[in-house]
Amino acid sequence: MRALLRVGICFGIAVMLLSLLVSGEITLVVHPRFKGLIAVSILLLIVLGLVQLWNLKRGEIHRIGAWGYLVILLPLLFFMVSPPKALDASIAANKGVSYMNAQALAKQQKLSPKQSAASQKGSNPNDSPSPEQAQPSDGTEPEIVEIDNPYKELVPKIKAEPVITFTEKNYADYFNTINMYPKEFEGKKIRLKGFVYRDETLKKNEFVTGRFTVTCCTADATVIGMVTTGSHAGQVKSNQWIEVTGTIQTVMYEGYEMPVIKLDSYKPVSPPKDPYIYF
Repeated sequence: MRALLRVGICFGIAVMLLSLLVSGEITLVVHPRFKGLIAVSILLLIVLGLVQLWNLKRGEIHRIGAWGYLVILLPLLFFMVSPPKALDASIAANKGVSYMNAQALAKQQKLSPKQSAASQKGSNPNDSPSPEQAQPSDGTEPEIVEIDNPYKELVPKIKAEPVITFTEKNYADYFNTINMYPKEFEGKKIRLKGFVYRDETLKKNEFVTGRFTVTCCTADATVIGMVTTGSHAGQVKSNQWIEVTGTIQTVMYEGYEMPVIKLDSYKPVSPPKDPYIYF
């Protein structure tokens, strides 16, 4: 009986993973780079299932209580009861939302002076050491070390676009570049898609045009996006997917420059089949 249960578990989970892989819904759960590993795991589960079929002819090799099998069956049961679906704005508040540069975030989160300084040093490309920091203690000339910043190299390319258009492939790079160098893009037209997110820190005429980002799986998903403001921004419904067209402006927040979109127009759009941005 237990061997038969093990057969069902192995083949059942294999079918579940195969269904997610073939339908493309696997990317609603994990990063696409793991598709190959999941395919290998399906083959291994099938092999294990065949081994358990062979064990039907033999006596019990080892005893596992019913609760042990129930734990293994949980993923399969959850899949049958509640199939995977994309995260939306209702979950964004619990996941964390990033629409400010690193310096503003550090100050908002009230980091210690040492932590805040470390954050600024590592994320602000315009930072330079003070004369006291740059001058070695032995009185010799300081050594200048050039640190390559891949986002700085993207600035001319992005600025050359008549309308800066975010796509699935360039979203992460464009977002990071504009947040690092907001002044470089002030006055440029921009177009991007995302869902509408609001929280208590935003004004009535503001919302975030956001996307979920995934590094490994949806358990680590967070939201990135740009604050969008305008006289008719309050008319936009929360959680709906829209395409925004506007102009990039910079505002001061906690003493730091932050890019925002001055809304020109928007239109409702259907959510993409794969709504996540991958890092």
